[in-house]
Amino acid sequence: MAVRIVTDSTSDLPSSLVKELAITVIPCNLHFGQETFRDGVDMDADGFYQRLTSESQLPTTSQPSPGAFLEVYRGLAEAGHQVVSIHISGALSGTMNSALQAKEQLPGASVEIVDSRQVSLSLGLAVTAAARAAKDGASWEDTIQVTRRALEQVRFYALLDTLEYLRRGGRIGKVKGFVGSLLRVRPLITARDGIIESVTSVRSRAAGIQYMVTLAEERAPLQQLAVMHSTTPQEADSLADRLRSLVPGGSVIQARIGPVIGTHVGPGAIGIAIQSEKS
Repeated sequence: MAVRIVTDSTSDLPSSLVKELAITVIPCNLHFGQETFRDGVDMDADGFYQRLTSESQLPTTSQPSPGAFLEVYRGLAEAGHQVVSIHISGALSGTMNSALQAKEQLPGASVEIVDSRQVSLSLGLAVTAAARAAKDGASWEDTIQVTRRALEQVRFYALLDTLEYLRRGGRIGKVKGFVGSLLRVRPLITARDGIIESVTSVRSRAAGIQYMVTLAEERAPLQQLAVMHSTTPQEADSLADRLRSLVPGGSVIQARIGPVIGTHVGPGAIGIAIQSEKS
């Protein structure tokens, strides 16, 4: 019997790391008009951002069905595994509800479902912490504890070029604390208590990136660090190099913001996720 980790595609983890740590990723759904795509399966990031910027109608997103979770949970349980399933904030998505509905159909199975109250790579860092514990032989109970501890320690910060995609996607009403949202400023966002909030607004991209560097430095030394971007890989490489000294061994996870999260943050988004014992 082994402990297996399940998450959803909003964790934005690179496929190489998913494979290395034997993580199961359940794709969320992306809808362009009447066409439906599974995030990261039927449409990759390159194709998505090209289409996002060329079409006038913004795509919509939806959670995986309970059936998608049930298929995964049943398969793992029948193979003798125990499951820790970690997902995007329930305040932002119906994904948790789908997972809980699936669990109800498997009475007696060892399936723990965790609301991360996070999104993208801050969710992803908690998932990798859990997966590494499981890979090292931690029990189901201990893996759950590792997950919950990691979720107390993770943070993400993302610099957006515009609020337009949040607004068009209907998420602006869930974003608290934005100042000057109608002005020509670039918002820096984070997740608090499961909701996306503003950290600050900056006038230049360079100022926003420096702000993220400062936030990471204030919380060093870091246990884990990730850099994410939607359409600016060279900029993300540069940011990773600036932050590499803050994490043991200089190990920085670098990842692309996938289609579902990209629908709401748009092109030009760049961010970091950190795990630190400092609050």
